[in-house]
Amino acid sequence: MVKMFIESVKNLVSEPETIKYPFEPSPEPKGYRGLIIYNEEFCIFCDKCENICPPGAIKFEVVDVESGKKQYNYNPYLCIYCGACVSVCPKAEEALAQSEKRMPPLGRSIYKEKGLGYFINEINNPKELEKKWGELEIRAKESREKLAEYKKQQRLKKQAAKKQEPSS
Repeated sequence: MVKMFIESVKNLVSEPETIKYPFEPSPEPKGYRGLIIYNEEFCIFCDKCENICPPGAIKFEVVDVESGKKQYNYNPYLCIYCGACVSVCPKAEEALAQSEKRMPPLGRSIYKEKGLGYFINEINNPKELEKKWGELEIRAKESREKLAEYKKQQRLKKQAAKKQEPSS
């Protein structure tokens, strides 16, 4: 019993052995799967990352139907950091990479970084995040439908032009 009392007194005056969690963030373990970082200059817009993403945290929106130009949008608050998008990317570590950086909790402001894509950098009010993501999903779907329709029209024009060519 005396040993227990001495040990208790030692613990009262010594430094705590645990992390100071509420006051300091806990350190990430080595190999922590954090934020997905995107580099548009290496992206080939194959859409594989969007198609494999389990929670649907990556969406490509067609911004110019004639050229087929797409815009990468990523919602880090929806992401489960599984790394599937990076593993399927043909340009992994160049176009898409997983950092060891953690996304800060959603509070009064939103963490913004160029490598996170267009969506998160356009949000100013954290309360609008979910609503704006829903709107983006609808726009992305509609833009893909418009692109498909445009491509169909272009094919039909080419076929009609071939039919009108005089045969030699």
